Amino acid sequence: MPVARMHLNESPFEPSKLVASYVSRYASLLNLYQVEELEAEFMKRLSSYVGLPEDHLRFFPSSSEALATVIRYCRSKGLRLVSVWPTFHGFRELAQMEGVRVDQVDLTPGSFELDLARLAREGGSGRALYLCNPNNPTSNMLFEDRVTLDFLLDRFRLVVVDEAYFEFSRFTVADRVRDSDGLLVVRTFSKAFSLAGARVGYVAANPELAAELGDYAMLFSVPITSLAAALGALEDLDYMEEVVERTLELREELRRGVSELGLHSLDSRTNFLFIKTPAPGGVLTRRLREAGLRVRAYDDDAIRNYIRVSVSTRENNLRFLGALAEILRTL
Repeated sequence: MPVARMHLNESPFEPSKLVASYVSRYASLLNLYQVEELEAEFMKRLSSYVGLPEDHLRFFPSSSEALATVIRYCRSKGLRLVSVWPTFHGFRELAQMEGVRVDQVDLTPGSFELDLARLAREGGSGRALYLCNPNNPTSNMLFEDRVTLDFLLDRFRLVVVDEAYFEFSRFTVADRVRDSDGLLVVRTFSKAFSLAGARVGYVAANPELAAELGDYAMLFSVPITSLAAALGALEDLDYMEEVVERTLELREELRRGVSELGLHSLDSRTNFLFIKTPAPGGVLTRRLREAGLRVRAYDDDAIRNYIRVSVSTRENNLRFLGALAEILRTL
């Protein structure tokens, strides 16, 4: 039986059929660094999807590379980075690779909510705040109101909101970049669009900031076929919505199964569950790996007794629940 990949928050569904069609259409142009008409059509479609003018948007080879670019920008401007913990581990790793320190504000234990009072004390005109919303790995919303956003914008020079799971949460602050010089939103095609392997992400910001980020990014860094794949995905939004709907259905089935085993998972607004476990998550992940199931565990004390489980196919979800039940009986 093949290994079930439930550790990377990938989509269990293949991309839209239009993706392959668009990749095929542009594959013969791979001798070129850039295809201007492809970029123009992609930006037109992306602008329509996000609801912002094209000069507010810039694409990157993955949202991770977009975040790395933002970190380089902050370093060059002398902005000190602040984030919460636990959150997307990749952000801290990217900062370390760039030689940048990230000050950490712990989320409220157990509920993993924002501690606005503590965050406010870390603010200042020389500070930039990173938030993943919904949050990874905890799966919950860190905020879902404009009052909180305004509070944060008033206290930090730059607020970076990672909306990798926007299509599942349906909450966005991207429209606020129209009237805020201190807001930057990062998104990806890896999750709801089923294009993790294409590595395409984008940012939304005011035109000046969006253009300036280009100075910290590599030229021609998004492959032609990746951009074609993203364009094909944007041309089939009905399929993306179907993927989201099916993922949410499978997520709730999985959550009910976890609850029936006597375990608690946070109220997920993503394509994964964050499950509290009666033993260190590493113990469970090793046992699950022996059963051909890969999930994520953490060494950090705050989340040592949790595992993060990506929503997969119904077959894999049932395999996971069966293996987990067996493991729980032997703990």
